[in-house]
Amino acid sequence: MITLKTLLSAALFIAPALFAQEKITLRVANWGGAEEIQLEEEIAAAFMRRHPHIEIQIESIPGNYKEKILTYIASGEPPDVFLLDSVIIPALLNKGILLDLKPFVDSLRIDLDVYFPNVLNIFAKGEKLYALPKDFTPIVMYYNQTLFDQAGLAYPKNDWMWEDYLRLSRQLTKDVDGDNVIDQYGTVFSNYFYLWQPWVWMAGGDIFDVNGISAVGYFDSPRTERALQFLIDLRTKYRVAPDEVALKTGTGSTGMLLSGKIAMVPSGHWSLPTFKKYMARGDLKIGVAPLPKPQDGQLVTPIYAAGWCVPQATPHQELALRLAAFFSNEQAARIRAKCGIGVSSVKTVAQDQLQSDPYQLEQAFIESIPYGRQPWGTVIDEFSRVETMTQNAVDEVMIGGRNIHEAFSETARALDAELKNLARLPKPAVELKGNPEVLRFLYIGFGAAFVLAAGGFFISRRQDRRLLITGYFFLAPSFFILLVFLFVPLFFSLYLSFHQWNVISAEKPFAGLENFQTLLHDRQFRNALKNTAVYSLHVPISMAVSLVVALMMNQKIRGVNFLRTLFFLPSVSSFVAIALVWQWMYHPQFGLANYLLRFFGVPPLNWLRNPATALISIMLMSIWMGIGYQMVIFLAGLQGIPSELYEAARTDGANAWQRFWKITLPLLMPTTFFILVTSLIGSFQVFAFVYVMTEGGPLHSTDVVVYHIYQNAWEYLKMGYASAMSWVLFLIVMSATWLQFKLIGKNVNY
Repeated sequence: MITLKTLLSAALFIAPALFAQEKITLRVANWGGAEEIQLEEEIAAAFMRRHPHIEIQIESIPGNYKEKILTYIASGEPPDVFLLDSVIIPALLNKGILLDLKPFVDSLRIDLDVYFPNVLNIFAKGEKLYALPKDFTPIVMYYNQTLFDQAGLAYPKNDWMWEDYLRLSRQLTKDVDGDNVIDQYGTVFSNYFYLWQPWVWMAGGDIFDVNGISAVGYFDSPRTERALQFLIDLRTKYRVAPDEVALKTGTGSTGMLLSGKIAMVPSGHWSLPTFKKYMARGDLKIGVAPLPKPQDGQLVTPIYAAGWCVPQATPHQELALRLAAFFSNEQAARIRAKCGIGVSSVKTVAQDQLQSDPYQLEQAFIESIPYGRQPWGTVIDEFSRVETMTQNAVDEVMIGGRNIHEAFSETARALDAELKNLARLPKPAVELKGNPEVLRFLYIGFGAAFVLAAGGFFISRRQDRRLLITGYFFLAPSFFILLVFLFVPLFFSLYLSFHQWNVISAEKPFAGLENFQTLLHDRQFRNALKNTAVYSLHVPISMAVSLVVALMMNQKIRGVNFLRTLFFLPSVSSFVAIALVWQWMYHPQFGLANYLLRFFGVPPLNWLRNPATALISIMLMSIWMGIGYQMVIFLAGLQGIPSELYEAARTDGANAWQRFWKITLPLLMPTTFFILVTSLIGSFQVFAFVYVMTEGGPLHSTDVVVYHIYQNAWEYLKMGYASAMSWVLFLIVMSATWLQFKLIGKNVNY
């Protein structure tokens, strides 16, 4: 029996749990690595000690940060606070996604004077402020002091010129072992907008006008062309800089600087923590200097900054504001300075970084701040497309050999057209409302299924209805999965193909046939279609090789099962891992492919950086990877052929070729047709190899349709246009498959 005393004891035990304040979870997203995340968690712990009722969840997004943040926003569930990267600043600012922090500065007791003003201005638009600065970096020149000492050369000075830079680069480029292959490069030129942007500014040129709405007369100006021609010549004329393949397979410019294969590398503060670890062990001597300037120019550097912002969609606005303010204050900056991934945006902490630096490397960064300028990526909306166009123009000159003025003038006109398109897109400052269209498609799908099921129930005979209901129950799980993950996305993409949508805004203006009309005039899409068609030609070659391998693996010899497994392994391996391995094999200097060519007396090839060989290189790899899958299918078909047919043919005197031509091939027709159809469909969907190995380059020579769709959807935020391309590809694949059944399938006997 429960007594009063027992009830009181239970009440006293339960009461604290009932009345305890429920903890609120705030999500914080950034792109930091393991060491940075530890420091961010230390900052979060300090905040939680002040606010015990708050739980902070740090979310690290080290890869594809922009795409994943946009996905969060599009889903209506963004992090409560996230790190704002310079590339996505305009897109989020112009769409009203972020909260204006200016009205809360006083209530949160934020002193904006503690930040560097040119860093703070990057996150401002007019009188509004959309993020509180975390850290930043100018672009500087790192140099390997050991290589300079070995060559007996003086270190770069603060006032060095382009002529000095070129002279040093040539003196530091060496063929150490005399095999006519460069072992040590003087410098590096990577065709990235963010790295060559300051060189253009220092030459007195620019990419756009002061308002960022026109490129004609700026990107194709003599000063801009002069700056970029100077950088291009480092690779093509003076050969003091490695190409992109050598960089990728040589662990990048930072890794090659560490290993003594490059003497000078332009980069940001993000490289410094890695260098300092090696310097602390005595394995490296590094110096830092400002970028060199032309004789008639002055030092200018972009300021690449990151800051903490708060989305309007957060359900805990006040707490998120307090958290963003705490993550950007002096206490947080001092904790973060232990890693030193960037220059602290808090002036006092930046000065302390300088004073406590035992290697005196921070000086060049601090001295560059007065020469800092806001980069174009923080000004122009949806900048990724514009950035890619300028980089492609540089590639056309550097790799394609085009005249620089011709290439840049054509690109400048295309940039103006793109900027006009961006300007006419709606920029509503409204709260993100999610995507109710998806729910509508779900409701319609379930409604249609219910109507069809009910109709089938009522028109069926009474004695069959119990059996019909049982069938419905068995079909329901599969139908649910197909509806949610196949039919709804399919019809939603069809809906999007007639609309414009930039992912981060709920508005989807009706565009009619505009997306499809644009496709007709899109030269790059036609090029992607052509490349996809050429790539698909590897299918019959792969099938022929696979059939030969299957015939060999069909023999009754010892170890054949082990050999079959070896051939099949690539088919079940990671596409990305295989692409990385083949990237090494295609290395122009020490790759296996060129080693074999040299062995047979053939000059080496620049496999992945030559437009004439890049797509062929990917096709060769695809043939190798597809052998295992096709071999297994052919092997199953071969083992299904009755042995009596071969015995009868031998009795009649048929030789091996006659038996293969008259028995094997005809009876393998169903298998061959199946492999042809499935492999051809797969070839139209190639993506991973291109994404990892070439990113569609060089000069769009490996730009295939699926990669082109990905770029437009997630880099350029043209989801409607990407959906239109998807449906065109779908219709092409359907037509190709229908033609195969029409022309070949009728001759196949099952």
